[in-house]
Order: sequence, then C-alpha cells, then structure tokens
Amino acid sequence: MTQPTIETRSFQAHTKKLLDLMIHSIYSQKDVFLRELISNASDAIDKVRFEALTNPDLATDGKIKLVPDKAGRTLTVVDNGVGMTYEEVIEHIGTIAKSGSEAYAEKLKELGKDAATPDLIGQFGVGFYSAFIVSDEVTLETCKAGEANGVRWHSRGDGEYTIARIPPHAHGTRVTLHLRAEAAADEDALPDLDGDFTDPWTLRKVVKKYSDFIAYPIVLDVEKHEVERDAEGKAVPNGKTETTVIEETINSQKALWTRAPAEVTTEEHNEFYKHLTHDWSSPQQTLHFRVEGTQEFIALLYVPEKAPMDLYAREQKRGLQLYIKRVFIASDVKELIPEYFRFMRGLVDSSDLPLNVSREVVQQDAVVARIKKTVTTKLINFFKDLLAKDRTAYEKFWEEYGQAVKEAFHYDPAMKDKIADLLLVKTTRGESWSTLAEVIERMKEGQESLYYLTGEKFDVLREAPQLEVFARKEVEVILLGDAVDEIFVGTLEKYRDKELKSAARGELDGLPESAEDKVKQQEQAGKYEKLLVKLKELLVDDLADVRLTTRLTDSAACLVADEGGMSAQMERMLAQMGQAIPAQKRILELNPDHAVIDAMCQLADKPGTEDQLKDFGEMLVDQALIAEGSPLKHPARFAKRVTETMARAATSA
Repeated sequence: MTQPTIETRSFQAHTKKLLDLMIHSIYSQKDVFLRELISNASDAIDKVRFEALTNPDLATDGKIKLVPDKAGRTLTVVDNGVGMTYEEVIEHIGTIAKSGSEAYAEKLKELGKDAATPDLIGQFGVGFYSAFIVSDEVTLETCKAGEANGVRWHSRGDGEYTIARIPPHAHGTRVTLHLRAEAAADEDALPDLDGDFTDPWTLRKVVKKYSDFIAYPIVLDVEKHEVERDAEGKAVPNGKTETTVIEETINSQKALWTRAPAEVTTEEHNEFYKHLTHDWSSPQQTLHFRVEGTQEFIALLYVPEKAPMDLYAREQKRGLQLYIKRVFIASDVKELIPEYFRFMRGLVDSSDLPLNVSREVVQQDAVVARIKKTVTTKLINFFKDLLAKDRTAYEKFWEEYGQAVKEAFHYDPAMKDKIADLLLVKTTRGESWSTLAEVIERMKEGQESLYYLTGEKFDVLREAPQLEVFARKEVEVILLGDAVDEIFVGTLEKYRDKELKSAARGELDGLPESAEDKVKQQEQAGKYEKLLVKLKELLVDDLADVRLTTRLTDSAACLVADEGGMSAQMERMLAQMGQAIPAQKRILELNPDHAVIDAMCQLADKPGTEDQLKDFGEMLVDQALIAEGSPLKHPARFAKRVTETMARAATSA
C-alpha cells in the first residue's frame, strides 16, 4: 500500500505564541476541553443531518462515542458527522481564531499565568485547541462523505502540525488525545472528580456536568460480567464468568428548549448556553418561550455576559440557530432577529417551515418574517419588564449593549416609541443612569423641551460651555456620548409630547426667563451691534453668523449649529466613516457679560483695529473648538497667537 504523503506546516507566529500560553497556563476547570470536543462533534452531526435532507445516502442516526484507553493514556472522541476535506482541515483546524488570536494572546500575557483565563477562550473560537490543556499530542482523522480521501492531522502543540491524505472511511471525525501525565491526578482542575480522563466514571461525570442536553447519544463501551447460574438462577460456585461489551448512552439527550420553561433550571440554561456559544461565561439573561396558534415555534434566547469584541464589525457573524422540528437547519440566521438585537444568542425551533428550506428561501419566507416580528416584540417587552423589576441588572445590560439597541432608530424607525422606553441616558444631574420618563418627571416648571448635547466623551460634555446657562437655571440636560445618538435624536424628535432640542443648535428658547433678563438682552443688543457686524465681515469665510447669546455664563464664546444644520458630532462621525461632506459654517455665539467680549467691543469703536479684531475672533473660534473636543484647522497658528498674547501680558505686568 502506498504510504500517504505527509506535509508539515507551521502555525502563524501569533498562533504559536497562543498555543504556548494555553498549554502552560493554569486553568480553573480543565475538564471543559471535553465539552468543547463534544460540542464540535454535535455541530458536525447537525450539518450532516441537514445535508441528508437533499442527499438521502447521508441519512444516519447521529452518535458521539468516547473511547478511553487507560493503558495507552489516550482518549478518543468519535462522531459520524459531516467530516472535513483536506482544505477544510487546513482552514478550520490549522488556523486558530482567524480574527482575534493575536489579541487573545496579548490578553493572556497581560493577565498572567495565574489568571482565570478560560472565560476568554469562547470569545476567540479556540475550543478545539482546549484539548492541549490536558494533552501533549493530538491526532485528528476525518473524512467527508463522497471524498476520495480522508485526512489525518497531528500536532504536539509546538508550533507545527502535519497533515496527510489517508484512505477514505465512513464520514465523520475522530480526535485522539494523548493525555499528559499531570492530567491524571489534577485535583485543582476537577475538585469533585479524580481527574483521570481515561476512567469511564470520570467521563460520565464530565458529560453529565456539561453535555447532558446534547441531542445525540454520547456513548461509552461498558463491560458487563455475567456469572454462570444454575436452573434456579443461583450463581454456580466457581462457575464461569462471561464478559460482554455493550455500548451505553451516558447523556439524557432531551433537547433543552423543548421542555417547559418552568422546568429548566438556571444551571441547565448556563451549561446549554456554553454548549451553544462556546462561551466560558454564563449568560446575563435568559428568555425562553413557546408561541402557539397561527404560528408555532419555540425560542430560547440568551444575553451574553460581555459584548463580543466584533459587535460593531461589519463581518461579525450574527443571527440565531434555526431548527425545524428539532432538526438543525442553519446557524447565524440573521433573518430571525433585528440588527439592533444582533448580540442575542440562541435558537428558534419552528414547526411551520419545511425541512428542505434553504438560506435563500429563509430570506424571503413569510413565516420567518412573522417569527422575527414576534421575537422582536417579545424581546422589547422582556427588557421593559427587566427595567421595571431589576434596575441593577438592566443597567448592566445597557452598559454592554445600549449602543447597539439605539441602532433601532436607524434600522426600525417604526419601533422608535417602544425602543425609547428602553433608553437609559446620562445627564448633568449626576453619574447615574436615567430613563427619558425620569428626566421628564424632574423637568422644571415652565420648561418646554428636553435638552440634550452630543459629543464623544462624557467628561468633555459635562464641561461644555453650551451648558453654562442650563447649570445657572438648574435645567437638566441629557448627555449623549455614542456616535449613534445623532441618529437617535434625529429620528425620535419627541418623547411624551416633549420635543428633543439640542443645547448646541439654533436659538436658545423654551427656558424660563425673567422680565429683567429680557430688558438686559435688548440693551446689550444695541451696545454690541458694531462688534457683531465687524466680526461677521472679518470671519465670513469661516462662520455663518456671529451673535450674542444667553447660553454662556463663564466662557467667552461657543460654536453652535443653525437650527437645521449639522452638529459637530455628526460632522466628526461622517468624517470618520470616510464620507465627503460639504464645508459646514457654524455660528459663533458671544457672552456679552464676559470681560474679553467687552474689551473687543471697545476695540471695535477704534479705527484701524480690524486685523487685531480678526485675530481675536479666530482665537475665540479655536477656543470654542477645543472646548467641544473638535480639531483645530490651524493648531500651530493658534499656539503662536497664545504665546504672543502671554508674552504681551507678561511684559505689561
């Protein structure tokens, strides 16, 4: 027989570093490797069952078999799933965490050897490589149905692996772990087990702990000893003992989602979630419900503990798993859930869809559209109840996923009023979160609008000059620090009949104002008229207008957008997205009570001061840009003017 050609390949540099860190790091629970391998086997059987819908030759009863060898110190996990081709092994097994492995390696390095690092593994797709936690050598043999060859992959976790084509066998995969000696008696890894992964009792305990709900039988070969008995059924003294080997199923197999929600424990949900997502952490929240009537389906949805690193990446995989009458159809079905709830993990099991449904049909199917609508409504009501009943838990959810939820105002404006009830915002009142309804309840008498200010950082927003008059009048302002907030306020416009009004756009009206304030404003308008006219002429290339304002109390000036103009935050957001936008001219507002503005007013009355007034005006614009966190057009020119002004002040002192 011709020997197979063995090819030796090297892992990428950061993958080699990651393997080394994984193998030599201390993990709080080493037994999780078995959960990962069983989950991979279950996924492979799911896929072959789906392919069998169009290829009856693949129809088979799915099974996962554990084969321990105490003498050889090995454990083998065998499945009759879809199998892999030579190229697929290189792509999926020869590469760890194609997006993110380098970041994962750096994170492990930061945390150090003694850190509880397993919670990170699920975020980077390295479940297969958890085998190296207990093994110093791993061999994988796999064959895809219809292929002319099988594939053997082998690695010692030292930065290289070998791969070869072998004679074909029945479709499926077998992973053999050559267990390290220390895995035999690791009390820290398995406090309730003896830690010997070649021991059937240990394997039973691990399967019960992590994988009892797997829909396919997980089996072990078990020896049964029958002693010789007489006609009355009594054991014959010194009689023969007959030993037989039978295959015993060690998991219950019942699909967790098909059980009544009240019957499923938190612990069962936690373990099922980990199997489903390969996440090491338990979920924040769980939503399990059944819909009956004109449409019938079961949904089991989870909120992950932490937002994934690629939540806002375009290439992020998103969506739910789709089952039809307990038969796996597809993963990452984004048509089942709206974009702004893409962080949810879980599944939908429908009784109304045909088993031969394809992804193309799913995209247009009316049943799927109705499922999505129902799931969306259920989720909104679920989060609304959570907000009312457990504020702490909801705030934890919002801090992780609030920015994604606010995308609903872009993707689904018809739901804006319902989503608005879920919003949490920071305000000038303090550091705590508030709902929009709570902000309205605290509004001052005579206040007509909900005021807000957008920006990039909360600490910059809190010190923005545009807020000075609101602080003086004790009017609360909503502070919005997410890029999506510009879309949210532009779409919502009103909440409970209260208009949302920018604190940095248009004329400032709607605030309580005394008769004395109105008289003072009229007097100042006459006093500063000449200064305003000159500054408009001198700065016409940069500004749309120059005017007095009641918005400021301490600062000399600020920049605002016209009523229908684009805010500074929107300009920055579009620029970061690489979108070309026309030059936006904004309005320079001056504080008539500030000493600098008073001095400029006196300067405007003198002839030949235009150049100096222009310099002062441009410096005010630059100061206003710095105060709001926007970049300067000419930072070197601004720095030079500041130093010149400081020098003159020091000389005259």
